[in-house]
Amino acid sequence: MSQRAIRFLRGLHIQLFLWAVLPVTFAIIALAFTGVYAHQRTMRDFVAQRDLGLARLAARMVEDGLAHGVVGADGAGLPAWLSQVEPLRFPSQWTEGHQAGAMLVVDEEGRVLAHLDPGQVGGNLQADPSVAAALERREGAVVVTGEDGEPVLVAFAPVGGIDWLVLIQEPVEGLIGPILRLSSLAPVVAVGAGVISLLVLTFGWRTIVRPLQDLAQAAEQVSWGDYSAIATAESPAGRPVGGVQEIRDLQRALAEMVDRIRGYEAGMKDYLGAVTQGQETERARLAQELHDGPVQDLIALGQRAEVARRLVERDQIERAQTSLDEIRRAGLETVEDLRRIIGALRPIYLEDLGFLPALEMLVRQTSERTAARVRLEQEGPVRRFAPPVELAAYRIAQEALNNAIQHAQAQHVVVRARYDPQGLTLSVADDGLGFTLPPRPDVFTRAGHFGLVGMRERATRLGGTLQIHTAPGEGTQVTARLP
Repeated sequence: MSQRAIRFLRGLHIQLFLWAVLPVTFAIIALAFTGVYAHQRTMRDFVAQRDLGLARLAARMVEDGLAHGVVGADGAGLPAWLSQVEPLRFPSQWTEGHQAGAMLVVDEEGRVLAHLDPGQVGGNLQADPSVAAALERREGAVVVTGEDGEPVLVAFAPVGGIDWLVLIQEPVEGLIGPILRLSSLAPVVAVGAGVISLLVLTFGWRTIVRPLQDLAQAAEQVSWGDYSAIATAESPAGRPVGGVQEIRDLQRALAEMVDRIRGYEAGMKDYLGAVTQGQETERARLAQELHDGPVQDLIALGQRAEVARRLVERDQIERAQTSLDEIRRAGLETVEDLRRIIGALRPIYLEDLGFLPALEMLVRQTSERTAARVRLEQEGPVRRFAPPVELAAYRIAQEALNNAIQHAQAQHVVVRARYDPQGLTLSVADDGLGFTLPPRPDVFTRAGHFGLVGMRERATRLGGTLQIHTAPGEGTQVTARLP
């Protein structure tokens, strides 16, 4: 059997049909057969009353024949007499509607006085179940088992003034139509329907209800951090829940989600480790830069000030004036170095003027130090945002521009900032090399690339989103949405 056929048979719609529709169908069939069985009993009682009335009518006719001398005490003339009286023209009219039935007259010893088959006249049927029941009860209608094993309906009535009985026999099978005869199968169908329903319910429990319960329990364990409850690519020891195909697909989707959560946790662990390491590295770099730059400049300024003081003591005023001018220029240069270091740590334009002026300065500086053409586009009325939002947007733009220039080797970069009532949308698009976006962020962190992960973390930490659209040879577009 093909996998497609297996998936179809495991489908929820097929299982629901087997579990719900099929048992109900069998139940309806069983009820229908029960109704047919009740109708059959009603039909049999009706025919019994009809045949009993006919037997009584025929008995009175025989009694009249005896009274008028048409019928002898030994039964002579009886068949001819009955055949001339409506509606019991015997035997021709009777045989037209009841080919399988029989009408006969017997005496108290079971000897046949009249019969549809003339060859039966004079025979003794005392051992026949129908005749035996009639001789015992004298009047009524019963169902007996014939000599061939089939049920027979017998109606009988006595003839007044003589120990004769009129019997009308009809096979029960001839009383009802072929469809109603199937009612005898109703108990078998009902039992079969019950068994099949139990089997279907058991199958539905094992393939739908219990797998869903197991999957819910596994999902609860996953919510508490026990990822081993779901069988995944990294943890194949988890127990599969089985069930119909939709439940298997749901388990597979849950397993993929668990793998993504694991990858995200691993990526965040690597990212936090890299952030911590980066902080220490940045502190060491800053300390080294301050030591090699402003600290050394301040030491040199102190030495020059000491030289200027000695020149003043010696009344070498012009040389002292020249030295003081050099000290002033060196001091201004030291201040500029300190401002550059402070600006690298936190952009001064961002706090004083807001995000858009700071972004304009960043774009201008990037254009001046690279050969790429960087353009800024702005939409919507400009307004200030909360400091954390502006700082996150600035850092995202800074990292995206750095990636476009250094890694993507882009020649054209477009930075767009769109203001709307719901927040800020920032996008950086380049025409660089592009790359294949991995399915999970931990692929970046394991390779030591933390820029994209850092941008995503900045956006999500503020309740925003970050989307990356890229492909090899098609450039890259980073879009951040910050509320």
